Amino acid sequence: MESTLVRATDALKRERDALTHAAWGQRLDPAQFARREDWLRGHAWAREAMTTWLLVDGGGLPLASCETFRMSASTAAGVEGWAYGIASVYTEPALRGRGHARAMIERLAERLAADDERALAAILFSEVGPTLYRLAGFTEVPWLERAIPAADGGFIPGVHLVPEDGIRGALAAIPRPADPFLVWPTAGQLDWHLERERAYATLLGRERPSAAGAILGEAAAIWAADFKNDRLCVLLAHAPQADAGAALLRAAGSVAAGVGLASVHVWESESFPLPPGLGTIRAAEDVPMIRPLASGVEPEGWRCVPRALWV
Repeated sequence: MESTLVRATDALKRERDALTHAAWGQRLDPAQFARREDWLRGHAWAREAMTTWLLVDGGGLPLASCETFRMSASTAAGVEGWAYGIASVYTEPALRGRGHARAMIERLAERLAADDERALAAILFSEVGPTLYRLAGFTEVPWLERAIPAADGGFIPGVHLVPEDGIRGALAAIPRPADPFLVWPTAGQLDWHLERERAYATLLGRERPSAAGAILGEAAAIWAADFKNDRLCVLLAHAPQADAGAALLRAAGSVAAGVGLASVHVWESESFPLPPGLGTIRAAEDVPMIRPLASGVEPEGWRCVPRALWV
């Protein structure tokens, strides 16, 4: 029977939550994971930007599922539109190996391009390597991640810590790169990451960080705690020189240590230079990948990939 791509109802979303707990519910029991999912879907940005999709067979049986998050995107030619972040791709173990996930992603990309004239690209961050998504028309963008042990560095002259209600101002202090293709987070999208932090802090009984970012002159960084993986993740950052970037990461390390997190993680970026000997550099765990949905968008043009785009 022919399979079909459909939007999930609230009831179907909760059914999928019960299944996907095994894949993404680390540190949470099934009830806590269901609460986390409701919590994140209820955030203002997610209510506006998020859709849950199902690939179903002719009888309506779900074969695979995923989510999309609509994000602001633009080209150097001045075209403003959307990038759709694809996340939480899941097929039940008994249904794997039959091409359902690939078929769902291919149909979803076609659907997004057909339904939205402002759709510029689909992006995702693969935790299972690039092969599956290459087959669905995506191209990987090799990316590096730096990990720095959390440590209390004390007062750092000139660094001003940013409270969570100061995120909008910190975002305004970070210049947008003039790249051929750019996906750029909004303040609401950044707050969604903080909502994830709030959810895990409540569910796990953890203390939240004392700040959501830092500013040093023309340098700025915005971050959020990842209690699931015991780290502080830099979501978006800019620094004119490597010493300024290092100072911001020392501040992040102090904030992380203050709530018992083990490390600070930041994705490498030309706009956030760091000293070569600082921390450990490795390939990013989640491989950024892109499938253009409009003419004028090329994979090699996606040069700035901040952690804030991960969903």
